Amino acid sequence: MNKMTPRRILAILALILIAGLYAATIVFALIDSPFAKNCLMASLFCTIVVPAVIYGFLVITRQISGGRRDPADPHDKKSDD
Repeated sequence: MNKMTPRRILAILALILIAGLYAATIVFALIDSPFAKNCLMASLFCTIVVPAVIYGFLVITRQISGGRRDPADPHDKKSDD
């Protein structure tokens, strides 16, 4: 069984967060109240912004680390071909 690296744990948490945002968007779309409409707009905004922020964070951390990858992660190795 593969070791749970911090990167993998963060990826799983991000997936759970994004799935929760999608579920909240659907629920708020089905509720008919002014509060639900405001929550729907906030949920739609976060559904777009959160993945973009996560991607931006990954790009910045890769640039800061100089493109180095985790040597302990067997799925993250460059091919020497």
